[in-house]
Amino acid sequence: MQNKKTALQNLDFSELPELTEQQRNFVFLLLQGRSASDAYRGAYNCENSKPNTIWVDASRLKSHPDVALWLAAARKAELGTAKISLEQHVQRLDSLKQTCIENGNLGAAVQAEQLIGKASGHYKETVDLAISNDPLSFLKELASISPAAARAIAEEHGIELPDEPQATAH
Repeated sequence: MQNKKTALQNLDFSELPELTEQQRNFVFLLLQGRSASDAYRGAYNCENSKPNTIWVDASRLKSHPDVALWLAAARKAELGTAKISLEQHVQRLDSLKQTCIENGNLGAAVQAEQLIGKASGHYKETVDLAISNDPLSFLKELASISPAAARAIAEEHGIELPDEPQATAH
């Protein structure tokens, strides 16, 4: 795998479109690991903007063709140093939850709260597996899916597989 310096040297920036100073700052902040909204706030004057407006504008800017090309090129060159921490992740989820509450989307707010709990380790997902050590019960279950496979395995291991009761015609 090539190192970052080699990747940077192999990247032809002359092929990339010109960005405004604000767009360059936005890209730079994204590559530092900021959320799109935080990068937008850092690159633009958002003094009188609502959080939802900032989020929408940041989303649009991130998908702007010129900005998207720069971001793709930077990722290809492995220029981004962004590693999201648990704290940053929880902060982002909390910010989204607040936005959902402000916009009256309580279902999404509850979901964000659940994700905060999962990320923080308050929920443990468990799977209840009932495993039987009885080969006969395994073979009976397999027989319900593939009788031929169950018979073959039973014969191979010398297990007598009882015949299933045959349906009788009345």
